Amino acid sequence: MRKYKLALLAKNMKHSVLPKAYDYIGAGLGFEVDFEICNVDEDNLSAMVSRLKESCDGFTVTMPYKTTIIDYCDTLDESAEKCGSANTILVQDNRLIGYNTDGWGLVNCLKLKGIEFKGKQITMTGAGGVALSIAYNLLINDAESVAVVNIFPDEAQRLVERMGSKFTAYPLDSVNLIRASKNADVYINASLLGQLGFNDYEDFAFLDVLKKDAVVYDVNYANPDAGLPREAKKRGLRVYIGNTMSAFQGIRAMEIWTGKRLDDEKAIRMVELVESHKL
Repeated sequence: MRKYKLALLAKNMKHSVLPKAYDYIGAGLGFEVDFEICNVDEDNLSAMVSRLKESCDGFTVTMPYKTTIIDYCDTLDESAEKCGSANTILVQDNRLIGYNTDGWGLVNCLKLKGIEFKGKQITMTGAGGVALSIAYNLLINDAESVAVVNIFPDEAQRLVERMGSKFTAYPLDSVNLIRASKNADVYINASLLGQLGFNDYEDFAFLDVLKKDAVVYDVNYANPDAGLPREAKKRGLRVYIGNTMSAFQGIRAMEIWTGKRLDDEKAIRMVELVESHKL
């Protein structure tokens, strides 16, 4: 059985769904996975990247290095180039090739649940690295429009300029949240709102103007007391959280590293295991 040597490049990562997810995906593809979490500070980043380049078939990158890693890549896939960041690195012929798979994980996980994005109106809070990746995947999946609501208006405007005319920027406040969310099919929180150690939403009136069958996705999943999933469930909306995105992007990452993709039946089972905290 072929063994793939993989790693997660991070700064202070103590818990991650990825080791178990990659074990599951590897087993489903008929491969053995040797996975290592590599926490490193900025001063030692270059040396760590060199070590991973010598020892790994590929590695995943998380904050705060998704943008910095671009400088170490020899080539960028369109996903990383368009987003300006990379979270998946293929080591090939002593070269580093950067990809961005975060948004792929969110979009394709929801697709397996029967949720399509073509022709849909989307509202998204956040305009940082994860939001850029999600935005790119909404774009290539033909979303009709994407309202980007962000606490830093300049950051939202830069995302809009990068992604094109389907995207509109709004400063973050209660009035703009309601305006941007009116009749939206999907609401995505890709911001720090509700994350451990950060402020939560001031109110949730914007949920009342979404379509009645709207989907709400909160990228954050470390805070069990986050208000968005709770309030959306109270209103009978379909709610999903980001641990499924983190695990599911691994399917695309493993495809990049191995050339093979997990079949839909096994992918659905993996999401069920993640959602029930059994993976």
